[in-house]
Amino acid sequence: MLKFLRKNTKSIVWAVVIAFVAWGGYAVSLQFDQSTRAPGRIFGKEVSFREYLLANRAVQIFQPRPEEGKEPPTADEIEAQTWQFLILSHEASQRKIQVLDDETRDEIARLLSDKEGNMPFTHDQYAQWVRNTLREEPPEFESQVREQIRIRKLIEEVRKELGPSEEDLKKWMLELATRAKIQVHRPRS
Repeated sequence: MLKFLRKNTKSIVWAVVIAFVAWGGYAVSLQFDQSTRAPGRIFGKEVSFREYLLANRAVQIFQPRPEEGKEPPTADEIEAQTWQFLILSHEASQRKIQVLDDETRDEIARLLSDKEGNMPFTHDQYAQWVRNTLREEPPEFESQVREQIRIRKLIEEVRKELGPSEEDLKKWMLELATRAKIQVHRPRS
């Protein structure tokens, strides 16, 4: 075996170099492939992986618990809800809907309060709870809560414009999704 390696060292080194060059060329070509740069586009703009992952995480965190005997949402349903979250977040941003820090703190306190309405955590315990339970940092969680509130305010604003009809709200959501021109980039298999 050593004789073979000694005789063919030059060939082996060139084979390794060519393999690395080919691998590097393939990696560079992937960078220019549109479908690998972002998970998708809405309203003609790319959605970054960070935006998508934060929205997906928010959808999962704030998912209502399935009722007894009811199946939890599938991965496709969660993905659809994630894109809906991104579209509504974009629309709330376009309408310049603001959420105050106090509103965010109050919502977090409401989410984490016990039956008597007391906040069961100190600030340090809250931060530790977010890290351990949700596996993310408190600012990310607070950003997700803030977006949930913004979307809730948007829907309340739309309901005031359209009236209380669920049918009108569904039509508005459909029109918004159509305007968004969602393009989801699927990785190649």
